[in-house]
Amino acid sequence: MSTAPAVKSQLHSADERPRQTDIPADNLRLDWWMAIVTCLMVFGLFIDGWAHNHGRVDNTFFTPWHAILYSAYGVAALTLIVLHFRNVSMGYHWTRALPRGYMPALFGAFAFALAGMGDMLWHETFGFEESLESLLSPTHLLLAASGLLINTGPIRALWRRNAEHSWRGLFPAILAITAVASVFTFFMIYAAVSSNLRALTGIRPESHTLTDIFGVQALVMHGNILLGVVLFFSRRWRLPFGSVAFIFTINAILMIWVDVVHTADFLLAFSAAFAGLLGDLLLRQRTNGAPARIRLASCLLPFAYSLGAVLILHVLGATVWGLGGLWWEIHMWLGAPILAGAFGYGLSLLAHPPAFPKSAA
Repeated sequence: MSTAPAVKSQLHSADERPRQTDIPADNLRLDWWMAIVTCLMVFGLFIDGWAHNHGRVDNTFFTPWHAILYSAYGVAALTLIVLHFRNVSMGYHWTRALPRGYMPALFGAFAFALAGMGDMLWHETFGFEESLESLLSPTHLLLAASGLLINTGPIRALWRRNAEHSWRGLFPAILAITAVASVFTFFMIYAAVSSNLRALTGIRPESHTLTDIFGVQALVMHGNILLGVVLFFSRRWRLPFGSVAFIFTINAILMIWVDVVHTADFLLAFSAAFAGLLGDLLLRQRTNGAPARIRLASCLLPFAYSLGAVLILHVLGATVWGLGGLWWEIHMWLGAPILAGAFGYGLSLLAHPPAFPKSAA
């Protein structure tokens, strides 16, 4: 008779074990933790970029400038691996042993490690990259892609559940999306609003076609990369006021800092902040129900970012850099922002296409 309660207890315990179809519950603390750690990963990436651009590194993989990037990656990977192991030991199937949205992040953690080892072998075989080569190195692109799988964990997690549309409820996703946008612009730094645009100030060179192309692509692409991220975000959530300005401004500060020469270069971030605030004003309501507002915002954000950058460049060149004002004529300095706005309109059609008529549906 004494064995009956034990048998009953064992059966009860077995019934409480998670079934193979179960997934661990959503974990807001995990979202916060992963958002912060992945932001540190991206900050480490920018520290490494700053060191390269300012001649602080040598041709070696083991450098202190990699410390924050790889330490933050190690913390993120260890968090996911330990949590996965614990949940598997509790009875969850190994393919569904993390909260929704984090299994791809775990895959990214293993892929990042493999890409890191591949990067060392690549350097041993082909040598170290110089300048633009480091952004296009296949192993560096693999590191970026696998890192993005980790960075987007909080976004996927919050996307799959009914999060409140407020700073408190969405801040982990806002942090993560800012980090993702900054990875995109970092690897497109040759097409970014940064201190490098000083090449457009001073005396107009005799041969300036390549400089013109560089300036136009920076003014057109940078704002539209950020706009694309914001439009993606607005597909799911009503953006809390200030979130667009936060994404634009933090990204601009990082992109300026990685190439900074003079403290006044950070004035370029004001054009990003202004464009972001403009986006907050236009997108402060739920965007899915206001297509005209989306179209207007998508035109004005990259236009305002580019035109503001042009005006600040003119002031910096004439006063701080001592080179002279912008040598572009009105055809260029006004045409590039208009082109940026046109690209933004096209992005809005992709992110928020017009609704089908009822007859077609």
